[in-house]
Amino acid sequence: MEKQSPLNKHKRRSKYALPLGGVFLILAVIGLVSVAGFCIRLTNRIMDNTQEKSKFEDYLLPVVMFDPVEFDSPEHADPLFLLQSSLWGTLLSNTDKYTYDESAMLVVPASDLDVYAAKLYGSNVKLQHQTIENFDVTYPYDPETKTYGVPVMGQTSQYTPQVTKIEKKGDLYTLTVGYIPPGTLWEAAVGGSKYEPEPDKYMIYQLKKVKDGYNILSIKGLDTWEAEQQSGTEQVPEITTQDAAALSRFPAV
Repeated sequence: MEKQSPLNKHKRRSKYALPLGGVFLILAVIGLVSVAGFCIRLTNRIMDNTQEKSKFEDYLLPVVMFDPVEFDSPEHADPLFLLQSSLWGTLLSNTDKYTYDESAMLVVPASDLDVYAAKLYGSNVKLQHQTIENFDVTYPYDPETKTYGVPVMGQTSQYTPQVTKIEKKGDLYTLTVGYIPPGTLWEAAVGGSKYEPEPDKYMIYQLKKVKDGYNILSIKGLDTWEAEQQSGTEQVPEITTQDAAALSRFPAV
């Protein structure tokens, strides 16, 4: 029997090793792509939740900054709070279109506040336009021109929102909102390390998804909310019959 030379043996091994190695390489690439795809999807989900929280924080800022007392319906909220939050929601959304008067005050039409109030609380809420006095800052209302004067010094925010939890049932959202106290930063350097300040308290915000955004249905303290959940006596926000119909689609807790 003729002996095969080492060179021929090497050629035979190479003949099968090449496709086998190619298979392993393809499987490795598929595995790498699968893992990468999973990581990307997971990262996107995390980023999406972060973006959603940030979106709600921007929306709630003019509300949280005035630390409102809890209410079951915006129609039962403090009229002055509704006015203040609508004014600052208007200012935070866009000030470029407004002009200054001879007193160096920004002139803001009352109608713009009405529009923003509907954006925050729904069209059923009607603002009671009046001069706003807030500590040493006054925002005069001119009933003849139907405008507000906003001083340059403006308003110092008492709290900023930190949305920690989002629950969704259909078009109804329940947000757990932390109240970050004034004088703190979202991230601050302490001894070379970063930290997020702890909220002073938490409130529960119920929102309804509408065509152009959201409407606030109620604001409740965390203790009140938990007590209602445990006792099954949660009160339905009173906004419109349409809202009540939306709530009725979900079974009672």
